[in-house]
Amino acid sequence: MLLAHTNHEAWAAATREWTATGQMPAEVAAACAFFAELGQELVASGEFVSAEGLADPAHTRTVRPSAGAPVATDGPFAEAKDVLVSYSIVDCATPERAAEIAARVVAATGDTVEVRPLMNPMGEL
Repeated sequence: MLLAHTNHEAWAAATREWTATGQMPAEVAAACAFFAELGQELVASGEFVSAEGLADPAHTRTVRPSAGAPVATDGPFAEAKDVLVSYSIVDCATPERAAEIAARVVAATGDTVEVRPLMNPMGEL
């Protein structure tokens, strides 16, 4: 699994610009084009499983344990400069291949990408 994190302030600024002008900012358009090309490549190689972008963290609800019953609060669990913006599941032959894909995302977007293996139903990598 590839977990992409980006700077929340930069993301919010790009969103405000897009809303104000009605035009996609150049850096957003470039990122979209990159992801479209990468997606096609991963589908063709059979490595693509799924990918989704996530809504702004302002829409988050966090449920935590509490004495007696779980408690839901608005907002992310922790305040952070970088926020989780998307996840992708890829089926790669090696961990190095997954890291190679992540490195391409980082080079194209400047985002941070965490590469984390999924466990099988028996809890194994």
